[in-house]
Amino acid sequence: MTMGDKIVELRRKAGWSQEELSERLDVSRQSVSKWEGGLAIPTVDKLLEMSRLFGVTTDYLLKDELEAQEPAAPAGPPLRQVTVAEAEAFLALKEASARPIALGVALCILSPVCFILLGGLSAFRPVQGSVMTVGLAVLFAFVVPAVALFVTWGVRLGKYEYLEKENFSAAPGVEDLARSRMEALAEARPRRLAAGVSLCVATGAAVAVPPFLSEWLHVIIFRAGGVGLLLVLVAAGVYLIITASIPWGACQMLLQEGDYAPERKAPLYRTVWIVYWCTVTAIYLGWSFYTRRWDETWIVWPVAGVLFGAVSAALRLIHRRKK
Repeated sequence: MTMGDKIVELRRKAGWSQEELSERLDVSRQSVSKWEGGLAIPTVDKLLEMSRLFGVTTDYLLKDELEAQEPAAPAGPPLRQVTVAEAEAFLALKEASARPIALGVALCILSPVCFILLGGLSAFRPVQGSVMTVGLAVLFAFVVPAVALFVTWGVRLGKYEYLEKENFSAAPGVEDLARSRMEALAEARPRRLAAGVSLCVATGAAVAVPPFLSEWLHVIIFRAGGVGLLLVLVAAGVYLIITASIPWGACQMLLQEGDYAPERKAPLYRTVWIVYWCTVTAIYLGWSFYTRRWDETWIVWPVAGVLFGAVSAALRLIHRRKK
């Protein structure tokens, strides 16, 4: 067994991708790929680091004839291995789910539009309670199919839930499959993200126009249906962002990189996210139903998104300090 074969075997037993090993050794992923392919040899200091990381001797790494020596046994049960066939099925299912899930989120964003429009009409003429009931009915008519989409695709993707929550090892070929798919997505993804973010930013800029600058503009935006139009733009932007993010995220799951790195699968992370988003949702619904100002309370979501990034950074810092 060559040094490259040993590095591949040790890396997979540790449940690391080439990207993760390169980060731990402070080298490029291409360097790790060359070592594993026998196209280059690690420097002495990197050999020593790998020896420490994998729990083997440098002789085991250097000498091809030493094949009997095994690395130190990892703590806990062996990691589940993902085959190429499972990875292909997972990527195909994730790509198929991107549009329905994005549509469900867009429907949730659009659900209060009718209710908001009827509320805006009340500024010009009285609106009967029965008419407002229609607005609520339309709201639920949008939310119910959205929930159905979430549940349907959640059930279909349920058997792959371990990829998001557990550490695993990848069979030979899985990493290459994921990276080739990321290369195929790399061209269209930035355009979709840029368009989606631009729509959301443009919407925020429109809402931020001070009413005292133009009472006429304020009336158009907040009383004559402009809020509904803004929500349509937000829904379109979010739709583009989600359809670009889900297939990319599926590749990151298989590679265990980014938001799906092993350290982010710890129970602390999952608990914080559940508590965080449940709290944000409760604040949004409580504030909205209490004030009935759906045209203003939606600002909770962009603020929560910004804070989400700050909380993520804080958790990463805590994890590194513990290590």
